[in-house]
Amino acid sequence: MTKKRAAGELVAAALAGLGVEEVFALHGSHLDPLFMACEEFGIRLTDTRHEASAGHAADAYARASNGKLGVCAITAGPGFTNALTAITNAYLDRIPTLFIAGAAPIREAEGNTLQGGFDAVAMARPVTKWAQRVAEPGRIVEYVRRAGEIALSGAPGPVFLEIPIDVMFWPTEEAVPDVSTWKRPAAAAPPADAVAGVIEMFRKAERPVIIAGGGAMLTDSGDRLRRLAELVGVPVIAGQKALGVLPDDHPYYGGPAASLGAAAGSGTPADAVLLVGVRMGMFLGGAMGAIVPPKAFVAQIEANPEEIGRVRMADLPIVADAGATLDALIAAAEGETWPKREEWAAKLRGFRSNARKAFADEPWNTRPGKIHPGHAVAAVMDALPAGTAVVADGGEAGNWVGDLVRSPGAGQHLRCGYLGCLGISPGFAIGAARANPDRPVVCFAGDGGAGFNIQELDTMVRHKLPIVTVVLNNAEWGMSRNAQNLLYGKNREVIVALEETKYETVGEGFGVQSVRVDRYEDIEPAVREAFASGEPRLINLIIDAAVMHPRTRMMVGDVSGADGVPIPYYANIPKRPA
Repeated sequence: MTKKRAAGELVAAALAGLGVEEVFALHGSHLDPLFMACEEFGIRLTDTRHEASAGHAADAYARASNGKLGVCAITAGPGFTNALTAITNAYLDRIPTLFIAGAAPIREAEGNTLQGGFDAVAMARPVTKWAQRVAEPGRIVEYVRRAGEIALSGAPGPVFLEIPIDVMFWPTEEAVPDVSTWKRPAAAAPPADAVAGVIEMFRKAERPVIIAGGGAMLTDSGDRLRRLAELVGVPVIAGQKALGVLPDDHPYYGGPAASLGAAAGSGTPADAVLLVGVRMGMFLGGAMGAIVPPKAFVAQIEANPEEIGRVRMADLPIVADAGATLDALIAAAEGETWPKREEWAAKLRGFRSNARKAFADEPWNTRPGKIHPGHAVAAVMDALPAGTAVVADGGEAGNWVGDLVRSPGAGQHLRCGYLGCLGISPGFAIGAARANPDRPVVCFAGDGGAGFNIQELDTMVRHKLPIVTVVLNNAEWGMSRNAQNLLYGKNREVIVALEETKYETVGEGFGVQSVRVDRYEDIEPAVREAFASGEPRLINLIIDAAVMHPRTRMMVGDVSGADGVPIPYYANIPKRPA
């Protein structure tokens, strides 16, 4: 006889059929049948202290697991609206995530009910690949399976399911689905002539380069890229989401995209570029052409045809799965003789040290009780255990970390993307820790970003996640203050000052052993002790607000007004013709 269940229990069964083993959540009674059934179907629940963090954790889990489905389950009303930022972050960065939210009963629509009265599905649609309400208990399995496949297939991204409480609790005798029959759709393979075109491009180019992005990371293509690079003698550059895609010491790993900009600045721009699941836009220099030279021949592998031609049209567009295309390129390249281009690869590798060289001659301790932020982050990096996943928030803190991070592996350097969302780092760190439980995790945040979700220290303690949080504390919104000073003159500042919060005291309040560090000499021992503990720890690292990250000046741009009206972070507004 079939066990009588609440229909919502079948959500857990369907998730298990999709291979889901982790769900990030914050409790709400609307979803209790799902939560209660998770253990039966082999799914672990990690509950956070804020729905945004649960969403960010699901996002990071998908990244750090190289493309598994990240799942976030939150309650109705403010549970959903709190998670909307995380949904948007996953949407802009194209991360395969499933967000499930409760809702007021369908039968009480228009009745001024608790946590009802608005259309969550309509709100989610602009920032998801697919958003639906499950209105019939008998369609739960169908909808969950379809949602997961849409999130994972083609161009990945978030999907949203709203399950009203009366649907979730509806008694059913429907059998648990036989998931052994479920098959994933095959990845889109590239046309043979496109593969031949890339091979010909590599054969003719003098300074070719491969730029890997989220598509390479989400298809777990680190080994594929290594094999292709070694075969054809073409160095690999990592876009933001793929940093660490090759080991740090690999002779064909050119590091971040800034290396290509430096190469162009030195008079040796790349003449052929293969984009592997990486989107043209802000993180590849936008329309400026500083990263991808305007005269370079560009081949673009992209699962989403809408990305082909963004910013600039590819000379060889390939709408296909990144992993499948790399497999085809490796097969086509094998057995041929290729130039190794060691000199070109070594040149790109040489630029990776530029970030440290920029402040090498500046003092470690800039003034009593204040540490140079570059030296501070570099010292933390040098003390990290091998293979540590590095999570970073936005702002200047994120820029220092991004410049100085060492290769932790594909999907193991996680930071804010196109949304520029502060406060993501605790949730990201939690998701990264669940994706790879044997890998150490460090979580960097500026003191501004740390204030958004500092309560997730409690999550780390309750779930025994040995994440080391490093707060880069300069008692201000650093990027904002520096932008105001550049635009309006020194000390013209509005709402950018903070207090030097005692985060070591905050950490202790959540049960996290914490320490304040305000001398460079104390950084290494503090970091090593924190990781050796095997527990959540926090380091309140006091840095000097007077030191501005060089990229802030670049992002603010020309403040003279010579080429138009300066606006921070974007191209100046052009002058109107006379």
